[in-house]
Amino acid sequence: MFLSLVSMLAKMSGSIKKEGKETIKDIIISIVVVAVVFLALYAYAGVWPPIVVVESGSMQHGNDSNIGTIDTGDIVVVKKVYSPDDVTTYIEGRMSGYKTYGNYGDVLIYNYNGMSIIHRAIAYLMWDGHEWKIRGVNENHLPNWLYIDRTPGQEMLTIYNVTMSDNSGKYMIMIHLDPKHLNPNVVGDEGFITMGDHNLIEFGPTAYDQNGADGYTPICPKLVSYNMITGVARGELPWFGAIKLYLTGTNTNEIPANTNLWLGVSIVTLVAASFLIDYAVDHRRELWEKLKKLIRREEESEE
Repeated sequence: MFLSLVSMLAKMSGSIKKEGKETIKDIIISIVVVAVVFLALYAYAGVWPPIVVVESGSMQHGNDSNIGTIDTGDIVVVKKVYSPDDVTTYIEGRMSGYKTYGNYGDVLIYNYNGMSIIHRAIAYLMWDGHEWKIRGVNENHLPNWLYIDRTPGQEMLTIYNVTMSDNSGKYMIMIHLDPKHLNPNVVGDEGFITMGDHNLIEFGPTAYDQNGADGYTPICPKLVSYNMITGVARGELPWFGAIKLYLTGTNTNEIPANTNLWLGVSIVTLVAASFLIDYAVDHRRELWEKLKKLIRREEESEE
């Protein structure tokens, strides 16, 4: 009896040790995989951290989360830029056909006053000592969707027929170019005008970040210069950033309802896949034997 008990305990101890080693092995493998992924992202992005969680709905196209647009709870990669020329504005993108996240031009991640803002670059302005010039624009040959009013004191850049990926309608962007509203001594003598896609939909044609007129408090009362830019947004991992928002209690009311649904589906799918992979690895010989038997039966039935 005593020897049997000792034998049983020894087997249990060996089993526990084996399971413990397997657990440690799994943890180490997981850490290595995560480290490799982040190092690869860093090598591509050129900035640290190489990803950012979208914490507000200022870039959404509609109320739902959609693949291909930037929604609350999404994660995007931040790609470093080496000069303002590395950023394509909405105006330049519309002329060339270049789009990201459901609209023309690049989406910038920039810092102002301790805030990290992720909005679309609309135009790049340069002060020539007399008036604002728009990069990439020949004012003698304007496309029919672009108009520049040079009336002294009323200078205005207007972009017509701005559409969103959700086909919610056609919008207009209007940017003050007169030195009273856009004083180079205050805003800087060159930089980007930026705007959230959803801000345009919700607040109207002059809801760009640098506008201190028309009843707005500017999000960023300066043109976005190169030294303010963290990078441009690239790629998208939808929904998973919502986990961080829930854990920190950040803007949870702005998370789209369908984000919660798809996040739950994704987590269940990943957990199920993990169990299936573990089962397949642990029973690989048994599964292989069953597969060979099935192949033999198929071959015999064909004969």
